[in-house]
Amino acid sequence: MTQPLKLLLISSIALLALAQQSRQSAGQCLYECQGSTCSDFSNNTTMCVDLRAKCQSRCSGRRWWGAIAYSQPDAKFGFSFEWNRVEDAKKTAMDNCYKRGGSACKLWIWFENECGAIAADGKIVTWGTAYLRENAERRAIEECHKAGGRNCSIPTWVCSKM
Repeated sequence: MTQPLKLLLISSIALLALAQQSRQSAGQCLYECQGSTCSDFSNNTTMCVDLRAKCQSRCSGRRWWGAIAYSQPDAKFGFSFEWNRVEDAKKTAMDNCYKRGGSACKLWIWFENECGAIAADGKIVTWGTAYLRENAERRAIEECHKAGGRNCSIPTWVCSKM
């Protein structure tokens, strides 16, 4: 066997071994992220569907951060999405809140590879996250009702995911 052919063969074997290791690592990451309950794909609860989707994004190595800032006195908000660094997502949301005229902007929520929503009713402000927008909104409304809100509404939401 010639020297270039040997090098090509050795390189190919090494690449195949790395690819196999990467697949095993991704599978282990998914199992650890989802936990044993949601690793059973017959479990289609909302929690497991959301968790599986979030874990698939996280285990792919991609991180998309988003954040929401909200100013309760004047109902102004700012948000951000698709940032690689959480610090950038937070800063952008706050900057956007002030740019929209918020007088008392506060960072309420930041999240990775999912959606976030703010629910408000006067002085009551709550939030929720989930992989799907409607689930994030539902969670935010539920928390608002738990906090005593009667006329809770969603002033803003944003998704930051693949």
